[in-house]
Amino acid sequence: MQKPIDVVSNGVNLAQFYPDAQKEQKFRDYFQLSAEQKVIISVGLYFQRKGLMDFVEVAKKFPQYKFIWFGHISLYSVPKAIRKIVQYDHPDNVIFPGYIKGDIIEGAYSNADLFFFPSYEETEGIVVLEALASLQNVLVRDIPVYEGWLQDRHNCYKGHNNEEFSQLLENIVEKKLPDLSENGWQTAQTKSIQHIGTHLKSIYETMLSKKW
Repeated sequence: MQKPIDVVSNGVNLAQFYPDAQKEQKFRDYFQLSAEQKVIISVGLYFQRKGLMDFVEVAKKFPQYKFIWFGHISLYSVPKAIRKIVQYDHPDNVIFPGYIKGDIIEGAYSNADLFFFPSYEETEGIVVLEALASLQNVLVRDIPVYEGWLQDRHNCYKGHNNEEFSQLLENIVEKKLPDLSENGWQTAQTKSIQHIGTHLKSIYETMLSKKW
């Protein structure tokens, strides 16, 4: 007998990621960012499939912006090319601060000018969901995992390569494209912890009521 399959999101804590002025100031103080400094962030492990190399290549085109990649994994476990980029072979406007949690990264999510996530492969993309919950504009690679919940130019922007990413990034940061953060936040609401909890409860109750 074929058993039913339900796909359930990890969900996101909306209260945790909602913009907070104190958290945002902690973020800017930590990185010594001036009030006018434009900032693009991403979050992920040092994996090539996360698009780290593309993130750095795009950053090279915009020395006037600051690019920050949050996340960490032992450099002994990554290919030499990635290790080289993280340790020293990146432009001055790129920062790899490692793993940072709490107010600083939560402030970064909402205070940055853009969340840029050029990952090639994801199971869901929980960091994208966290960015949406932070009322942040999001630029991602157009990959199948986002189908059904991320719509290009509605609640996010999607690109296919570094040329497209560069054009979109500049236009988003310079506000030449519409701000989609409110639509993104509405999407995050549908995947809130409370909503996911209700969904799980319904699934369990349905399973318990069946006579197999």
